[in-house]
Amino acid sequence: MNAIHRILLVTDGSVTAIIEAVAQKEVTVETVLQEILYANEEIARRLGINEGEEVNHRIVYLKAGGKIYAKAISYAAIKRLQNSFREDLMRADIPIGKIMRKHKIEARREIRWSKIMQDILLAEELGVKKPLFIVRNYKVIHRNEILIDITEFFPIERFEDCV
Repeated sequence: MNAIHRILLVTDGSVTAIIEAVAQKEVTVETVLQEILYANEEIARRLGINEGEEVNHRIVYLKAGGKIYAKAISYAAIKRLQNSFREDLMRADIPIGKIMRKHKIEARREIRWSKIMQDILLAEELGVKKPLFIVRNYKVIHRNEILIDITEFFPIERFEDCV
């Protein structure tokens, strides 16, 4: 495991900025799924909201130079989002970190867990040969409330040539 792999496991900063530094290209977002759903027991627990509350569920690929560097699955508590922030999030093709900067939302990221896993189907989905991934989950906290719960998957081979 090289330094960039360790950074991806533990960083509480902008993953978009890390990918842009590695790829030396701007990160774009490709939306796979964008929907409003009602929180089940697990999602309510992860966001600290009541079951049945509206949640924005989003799955995106973070791409640079036509390659997928990350898959991100997020759940955002609708009632905690400012209208303009929610509109940008629902537009879907902007990285969450950039939306937060645009709206000057001061927040912190708390890593819940991180691990390395193998997944052949995910490797096929993301167009990589090696089925090895760095996976992490964190929450974005603003004013002591969880705004967003995010799980990210990074194909290790995209970051292997980094020193």
